[in-house]
Amino acid sequence: MKKKSFSYLFVLILIAGLWLRLYKLDFRPMHHDEANQAYKFGQLLEKGEYYYDPADHHGPTLYYLSLPFAWLSGQKTYADLTERTLRGVAVCFGLLILLIVLAAGRYLTNGQKSWAVVFLAFSPPLIYFNRFYIQETLFVTFGLAFVFCLWRFARKPDFREGLWLGLTAGLLYATKETSLIVFGASVLALVLNQLLSWLKDRKRRGEKVRSLNQESLSAITKAILPLLLSGLVFVAVSFIFYSSFFQYPRGFVDSFRAFSGYAQKALEAGWHRHGFWYYFSLLLFHKGSPPSPVFSEIPFLLLALYGAILSFIRLSRKPAENFRVYLALFALIASVIYSALPYKTPWNMLVFYAAFLVLAGIGFYHLLSLIKIRQARIILAAVLLLWTGWQTYLVNYYFHSYPANPYVYAQTSPDFLRLVGRVDELSQVAEKGQDLLIRVIAPPEETWPLPWYLRKFTMVGYWTRSEQVESLEPAEIVIMSAGEAGKRSELELESYTRQYFSLRPEVLMVLAIREDLWENYRLKKAANPPVKEKMR
Repeated sequence: MKKKSFSYLFVLILIAGLWLRLYKLDFRPMHHDEANQAYKFGQLLEKGEYYYDPADHHGPTLYYLSLPFAWLSGQKTYADLTERTLRGVAVCFGLLILLIVLAAGRYLTNGQKSWAVVFLAFSPPLIYFNRFYIQETLFVTFGLAFVFCLWRFARKPDFREGLWLGLTAGLLYATKETSLIVFGASVLALVLNQLLSWLKDRKRRGEKVRSLNQESLSAITKAILPLLLSGLVFVAVSFIFYSSFFQYPRGFVDSFRAFSGYAQKALEAGWHRHGFWYYFSLLLFHKGSPPSPVFSEIPFLLLALYGAILSFIRLSRKPAENFRVYLALFALIASVIYSALPYKTPWNMLVFYAAFLVLAGIGFYHLLSLIKIRQARIILAAVLLLWTGWQTYLVNYYFHSYPANPYVYAQTSPDFLRLVGRVDELSQVAEKGQDLLIRVIAPPEETWPLPWYLRKFTMVGYWTRSEQVESLEPAEIVIMSAGEAGKRSELELESYTRQYFSLRPEVLMVLAIREDLWENYRLKKAANPPVKEKMR
């Protein structure tokens, strides 16, 4: 493919990928993890304060890199923020993943890059989590960038490549402490690639053994200073973020202290514990209760397998030509490590699945080259794109919040938005408006994402247990988990009208509305019935 044609095609794919990620961006209810991250960012936006918490929330890049998006949107407070602004951060970095493919340079052909970019741009799971305000999209972006930069540095260990390697490593570590998995998998893949290349060259093995010491010494000497620069940049970038731009130096030290906590979480897992094949079961085949359709990434996994096998078959004696083998090794090693850890959430698979998609692009380009009939190539490509288009529609715009979707994980139910809408309607008829008193009584796991949706109300109190609240009065609105509501006496609840809404599947929330407010709401609603359009 000519360079000019590749450039035009790349821009078109970039535009299509952007549209798919922006379309109905605020349609899905905020996940409780998103709301939690939004609250942390809101504190930074309003007060300019951020302190790294080694027990939760991961690294700070998400919050600091969100600031320009809020500023450009004219949003200066937590209450001003919108879903589109926050999720727009993830969308932007989701598109950067496509640009990172260009960093492969001469190690991939334009045709291979084109299909890799197509698969990354239109991937249903990748799009789904590129529309989430959590660290994972940034983690995939910086992770894939580090994998590519490590290869480039190994082939050409100069100061420019060392700078890029340190920068991507620092950003990756400042995004999630679990970046150690990516660091380890990529270095191991690089070592194995070198070993396989050496074993391949059997005829010259003896000559290589004799010159090994001299070559190794020369290579190490040449790489020392660039590698030192890389290390300094890594420390500087990660220190700047973890120290809250020098306001809280202890944060950098705390990031290392967090290793033991996250290791314990990964091994104990709790209700996040899943079996070894969990990630591949989501990708290979998933079908919920009828009439749920089939969700499957089988075509891309098969193409990735084909691309990996092809790469190993074409293993060269020259290490510089084995980028595809290195990428396949990284994807396989990372997928095994993540699968072996008991702690699993769907978004954790993205970093190795993105590498699989690049391999799928390599495999599909070669498969098309074997087909000599042009019309057959067009039909095959069209069928594959139609399948991924259908899956993208199902995953992102139809089953976006429903358990039938394999990537839905503890997702807030759309029914919860009815509760939020009801509270907003009640505030419009309340004497104090958005200053009315609201009590929330629920354990933390059943409280979020309420703080996000109630962010514009000024008088909201949160309690984790019903025993902490002697009386529901004088609150005009009380939102309780079903378990905490069961602890209140029927006599006390008689002064409130109760309504029930789903927070998540099998998790109910009780909305208790004081009788005087409910009566006022009913009267005003009766006096102003909704206008129905006339039949034409």
